[in-house]
Amino acid sequence: MSSFKVPVRSIRRIPDPIFPHCERHLLTCAIGDVPMGLPTDPNPRVPNPDRPIYRRVLKHLLNEEGTPNTFHLKNKGITLIAEQVKKIDDNNVELIFEQGQGIVDGRHTYELIGEALKIIADGERSADDNGDAIAQFVKLEVLTGLVPELYPEIAGGLNTAVQVQEASLMHLQKQFSWIENDLRCKPYAREIAYREGEDAEYDIREIVGLLDLFNIFDFPNDQSEHPIRAYTSKAQALTSYRHKPEQYERLRPILKDILTLHDTIALEGPVKHTAAGGRGGKLAFVETRKRGKYTFHFIDKESDRRLFDGALYPMLAAFRWMVEIDAKTGKVGWRGGFANVLKLWDSVGAELMKATQNTSDELGRKPHAIGRSRNHWANLHKTVATADLMRRTA
Repeated sequence: MSSFKVPVRSIRRIPDPIFPHCERHLLTCAIGDVPMGLPTDPNPRVPNPDRPIYRRVLKHLLNEEGTPNTFHLKNKGITLIAEQVKKIDDNNVELIFEQGQGIVDGRHTYELIGEALKIIADGERSADDNGDAIAQFVKLEVLTGLVPELYPEIAGGLNTAVQVQEASLMHLQKQFSWIENDLRCKPYAREIAYREGEDAEYDIREIVGLLDLFNIFDFPNDQSEHPIRAYTSKAQALTSYRHKPEQYERLRPILKDILTLHDTIALEGPVKHTAAGGRGGKLAFVETRKRGKYTFHFIDKESDRRLFDGALYPMLAAFRWMVEIDAKTGKVGWRGGFANVLKLWDSVGAELMKATQNTSDELGRKPHAIGRSRNHWANLHKTVATADLMRRTA
């Protein structure tokens, strides 16, 4: 037998409708109050927290992605089988485990919470880059009163009932074949995952999102709407791809260039800002690493700094202005060629960074707010358009 005291912010007890002695206890607690050393006997899965999908979960725990301190709203939590949940007072309970009981689902979440707490304890993170304190919560669901014969069934059901990701199904239907074929010979091809569980830096949803930034069919350059969904909801961009794949395949001639431009802006943005005499102080929308470097796979470079996606995506999408359809062939291409796009970025990059810093300051130095600001997307798009027109008329 083992027991763990757990401080809780809320607790609810629900009787089981079938088994009179079985109860479901729903707890909400701060991640710092989750006890380490919980038994994992019923869980059939060995955790692999190094998979990209779990690295992204860790980023959310550390407020490096998504809206700060909303982990409990996005993660299904941890399910445990226990002998008893003993209420100590309104703010504390004791979890009591017999042999064979423990975490039955959510072991990856549990391991990642432990990793996040270690990072915080080591002083590497205590707040995000905007100054928001890391104050994450997690849901615990504790089942009591079960007979041991049910443990394997519950563990098996919880660990096989995960819905197959839509992108994985689309891959099986060969809806991404043209992307795979075009990128197959590139050194970074292995860094793109097309199916759930593949170990890669990017997954196909991110590539679709980057294509969506240049989707001149849904977001024509002469209209006021911009592809904000590529940043705010990968699911929406993927759904658009599923319903209108021909639109995205028409962007095929510029796919590799889009990836190159993505890494070029992410890498060079902070450098251009500094070189142009940008205001001092740490930029809230620039990620930095104390140890190691970020790899920019699409251009084969490294740096200890890069733009947050919230700043990068509107900046990248501004160059949608440079995408045009050839009147004779109907093919999509760059106005003046891709070299011309890179020259335009070189000349206007510092101005885009300055505009991004202004927006960041206005919105409380929150990079996620930058990525959701319609005015900011429109402003950067207009800046690129104006710079291009001035160059052509000079």
